[in-house]
Amino acid sequence: HVASTNVPFTSESKDAIASIPEIEKEIVLALQDLGRDLKLFVSRRDKNKVAEDRARAVCAIIPEIAAKVSEIVEKPLVDTTPIEGKLMRKLIVKKGTLDGRITIELNNYTAHEEDGSIYDISQDDAADAEPKAAFVSEMDGQFTKVWKMVIPSQTVSRVVYTGKGGGLLDIRGIDDNKKMVVDLDV
Repeated sequence: HVASTNVPFTSESKDAIASIPEIEKEIVLALQDLGRDLKLFVSRRDKNKVAEDRARAVCAIIPEIAAKVSEIVEKPLVDTTPIEGKLMRKLIVKKGTLDGRITIELNNYTAHEEDGSIYDISQDDAADAEPKAAFVSEMDGQFTKVWKMVIPSQTVSRVVYTGKGGGLLDIRGIDDNKKMVVDLDV
């Protein structure tokens, strides 16, 4: 909607702006600017999706390789998360379900302490979560759970609760370039 005493409308009803080259040019420039912003957003989203797919592949394959190698050489299974972190140098947030227990694991492989909020939206109420969620709300059978956490550099933090899994997981307050969110159940 445009409202001004100086805008030339085509009729008294003010349904459309008059066809004046100067106004048309400004409208075209504004739309082109919005198009550039949209293109930038879409390319960043696609780039982040590719990076997330790679991270999911790495996080899924490396533990399986380690399991097979330990089986072949008859040695105990080693923890592969440090290898994953060295490859990515990010805060890696992994969510997985095993035997009705949901684990959200935060591995901070950056050089600095990271401070953020974990948002988990699913059908699970996480009443028995350890640590307890700072905030829980329910809408249409979906529970939004929020944990505010400080994750020191080179450490691992976990949230564990009973449930079926699924839903959405995000961590906010941390730059997208410094984090990777991986749902192992997908």
